[in-house]
Amino acid sequence: MMGLSAVYGGPELAGTPIDKAIRMFGKARGPTEMGVSGSLDIVFHVPGSLLKPEFTGVRTAKFSRKEQKLMLQIAVPDEQVQSPDVRWLLDAIREAVRLARPKFERAGIEYPEKEHLSIVDRIQRDVLK
Repeated sequence: MMGLSAVYGGPELAGTPIDKAIRMFGKARGPTEMGVSGSLDIVFHVPGSLLKPEFTGVRTAKFSRKEQKLMLQIAVPDEQVQSPDVRWLLDAIREAVRLARPKFERAGIEYPEKEHLSIVDRIQRDVLK
């Protein structure tokens, strides 16, 4: 399973181009199935008037051995908020998928990296028709 969500740094971000792009990714991803191993929770951190990401790029966050799930966070640059580059966003998701592999390997948990990357490819096909 691969979940996509966002933390918005202000109420003014509802309905913005970045909000629409992230929601579109979630729809294109399709229904989520509970995986038995190596699940990802990918969270975009979008800067706003109240809160800005305190990091850049992609980073690992909370890991649950019990749920076999890793949260990864993607800091969205200011310039992506009003004019998101869909390819940049997809590349950031791919980077998150690859960044997760060592964490699961160290934990001895099976990680379906190719399946996650194929989901990103499907999102790209659906979004960039």
